[in-house]
Amino acid sequence: MFPNRKPLMDIPFIELPLGTIKPEGWLRNQLIIQANGLTGHLEEIWDSVGPNSGWLGGNGENWERGPYYCDGLIPLAYLLNDERLIEKADKWINWSLKSQTEEGNFGPQDNLDWWPRMVMLKALIQYYEATGDDRVIEFIRRYFIYQRKNIEKRPLESWAMARGAENIYSIYWLYNITGDEFLLDLAEIIFRQTLDWIDLFTNFPYTRPIRYYYDWDKFKQLDFRELINYHSHHVVNVAMGIKYPALYYQYSGREEDKKAIELAIENLTRYHGVANGMFTGDEHLSGRSPSQGTELCGVVEFMFSLQNVIKVLEENIKYIDLLEKIAYNALPATFTEDMCAHQYDQQVNQVLVSVAKRDWYNNGDDSNIFGLEPNFGCCTANMHQGWPKFVKNLWFATPDEGLATGAYAPSTVNIKIGGREVKIREETDYPFNESIRLVFECREKVNFPLRFRIPAWCDSPEIRLNGRRLSNITQGRYYKILREWNTGDIVELRFPMGIRVSSWINNSISIERGPLVFALRIEEERKKIKGADPFNDWEIYPKSPWNYALLLDKDNPQESFSVEISDIPFQPFDAKNSPVVLRGKAKRIESWKLENNSAGIPPVSPVDVDGPAEDVVLVPYGSAKLRIAQFPYTTGS
Repeated sequence: MFPNRKPLMDIPFIELPLGTIKPEGWLRNQLIIQANGLTGHLEEIWDSVGPNSGWLGGNGENWERGPYYCDGLIPLAYLLNDERLIEKADKWINWSLKSQTEEGNFGPQDNLDWWPRMVMLKALIQYYEATGDDRVIEFIRRYFIYQRKNIEKRPLESWAMARGAENIYSIYWLYNITGDEFLLDLAEIIFRQTLDWIDLFTNFPYTRPIRYYYDWDKFKQLDFRELINYHSHHVVNVAMGIKYPALYYQYSGREEDKKAIELAIENLTRYHGVANGMFTGDEHLSGRSPSQGTELCGVVEFMFSLQNVIKVLEENIKYIDLLEKIAYNALPATFTEDMCAHQYDQQVNQVLVSVAKRDWYNNGDDSNIFGLEPNFGCCTANMHQGWPKFVKNLWFATPDEGLATGAYAPSTVNIKIGGREVKIREETDYPFNESIRLVFECREKVNFPLRFRIPAWCDSPEIRLNGRRLSNITQGRYYKILREWNTGDIVELRFPMGIRVSSWINNSISIERGPLVFALRIEEERKKIKGADPFNDWEIYPKSPWNYALLLDKDNPQESFSVEISDIPFQPFDAKNSPVVLRGKAKRIESWKLENNSAGIPPVSPVDVDGPAEDVVLVPYGSAKLRIAQFPYTTGS
């Protein structure tokens, strides 16, 4: 682990090297499913990352797809210690390392774009952390010398200009190892050449869907990228750009840069936010309707940006809460249960998955089917980083030689503190269950501070140390224990998960329990439209009604639902076998219908609905491939 060197600011949370944290339980199962699904077999079925890839010396795709794939394949392979995947990963790494020219550049020489190299650097960093391969440090250092010599005469443009923060991430990483002063000079140039996300988030101009400002059909025939400020509202660029003020703050120390982080997420939520923790973008910021899409690349890149944000902010609870919400809802929702197919765009209210015209801003008709390459292949290449990088950010080191919890999930962290080995097993079924048990193994007694994140949504948290209940625990804060830890010590956390209601467009509501968002379970009929088993493209049609208003006592939502808990299956994100369901009542709204092959915007609540109350079942959002998750509600009996 490498804390920031001066003159970079000290940060309160330090990222641990890949492999320090290992997934356990249901989370490890997600990685196994991923390895058996698209990630583990993509090279065999998709030419873009096949043996003819430009990133393997071939004359095929030579831009971002190979690096994107490696950015998820490498951490997945080493977290699972999967020899088959490690062999796949090593092929890409070794070609990249051998491709370096005398000047220091690397990668396909018939495409000199800075952007894909930014992604491959992140993959190389993870490879180094997992293996300690000493070739990597000098390789990256030589590349940055080359970049410094060439960046002013060949400045960032287009995608690289929008995504320069990815370059800064790797520059900081190397600087904290080598201390080479030219790296900060390079970082300053990259910051200047990158789209000014701090100004954009502080003076946020896109308070309506982008179609309000720019008619896509009108501009697409022209030099549209320049005319419509294309990159500043592209959903993936925005998701990546959120880390820009966090990185710049470490360099500048200015409070306004730190404030821009908060404003970024506040503005995106206020004007484009939906109930799964994301903001819409199909392909550009699309407002608050739960029938607008959110691109999968945006999901995994927002997660990675949040993982950078939470390292910088002392009180980062709400951003880790948000990271959990996205990871436990938006991420699994966009895959089939076997992770052999994915969506390009997901909808919070998704009642029909089909090839059809929808109100996307500029995405294609197949954007919400589950498949190998719906709409465009960027997500096919980039989706793999979601779960592995989430694992990497479950725990953090702190500058006072301590540890802090990030997101909660079954895992094990192994680390040396003061030269002594410490192992902590996190035994839990969280987020499906409210109890977490931390079990310590230490060869010798070790004195260090341990910080526990208390989620902001939890009203009555409990912590017990070796059976003794502790006091003065505050929601939305860290709780610190400084003591001499020993083998056999046990910390038990309990975060009671009451049912909560959040409000959205037209006063629609979302039902939440802990970090999970709940959605109406809709009976499905899946139709295979192409592909070879098991990597098919699928449409999904509803076999049960979806147009319900929930019967709700908004002041006391606990009374409106019963909670049923069962054992955690191998794949918990499966609506047919969910470990937690909510049962409640609802009434049909006959006037709420499909509009342009999507659910219409929910009618303004509370609604006055005639007709009988019906029993309905709500399941975790991530398990529901058809769903309503932003409901109208009625208070009538």
